[in-house]
Amino acid sequence: PEATGYGLVYFTAEMLNTRRETFRGKQVTVSGSGNVAQFASEKVMQLGGKVVTLSDSTGTIYDHSGLDKEKIEYVKYLKNVKRGRISEYVEKFPDAEFFQGKRPWFVKCDVALPCATQNEVSKEDAEMLVQNCCYCVAEG
Repeated sequence: PEATGYGLVYFTAEMLNTRRETFRGKQVTVSGSGNVAQFASEKVMQLGGKVVTLSDSTGTIYDHSGLDKEKIEYVKYLKNVKRGRISEYVEKFPDAEFFQGKRPWFVKCDVALPCATQNEVSKEDAEMLVQNCCYCVAEG
């Protein structure tokens, strides 16, 4: 199940490499919370990036401190086993915030990885990403 998420991050790493950059130290917003988002987040973390958002159809979680192995394992349990909503994340990790009905593109980031559905970034979303200093977008 990790192929699409990992592949997205490897492709994005090559995009960053054209700027002589890596994921190390980058703030990354991810939409979705299914397999693609889970494994993309996992790989970003392995490469030194800080994933701060995940989402589902109910809204977005914003974890200011970033996801770590424990948090991504909880998301895998929450979504794949319990079949819960991403809003439940903030019950387990109360330092995070849940924004009902919002997509993650309002959060400041270097890299955005839309992983929820195809063609999900609208013109308005793209403008918001640019305003929030995002310079790399790759869809999973």
